[in-house]
Amino acid sequence: MSETTETTATDAESTALSALGGALAQAGAASLTGQRERMAEELLRASLAQWEDPQVRPRLLEGLLAALTSEAGAARMRDFMASPSSPIFSQLGKALGVPQALDINQVAELLKVPALNINAAQAQVWGLVVLRYLVELEPVASATADDIVDVFAPTIQRYLVG
Repeated sequence: MSETTETTATDAESTALSALGGALAQAGAASLTGQRERMAEELLRASLAQWEDPQVRPRLLEGLLAALTSEAGAARMRDFMASPSSPIFSQLGKALGVPQALDINQVAELLKVPALNINAAQAQVWGLVVLRYLVELEPVASATADDIVDVFAPTIQRYLVG
């Protein structure tokens, strides 16, 4: 792969991750300031909406595959999932009116859970993503979004709000 092609792929992947992060930040902020008991459901629906978009999914899959096969891809995914520069945490901070970008530990403090709980929720979602969109394992691959939310949201909710 040429450097230009790799840069273009990385830019497209970053754009897709940014869109996913923005959707998650909006859902998270709405849940934190409103119906916290629906946090996992809203986050999961926001994530599924991005993954189900035929324009976005290939770019998200590129990011996932890069994270699994290269250190540079893994570093981008770590940044996306935990750092203040992540679209999730930077946009969540803005949505909540916090003057600085948040990191995973500060989000955990807001939720009043250990940061490890956020990792557990992330693992649940990324495991779902791998089975549904990469491996295409049935029945999860063809399940409706409502069915996915019904099964996965209660566990994710427990991680995020205790």
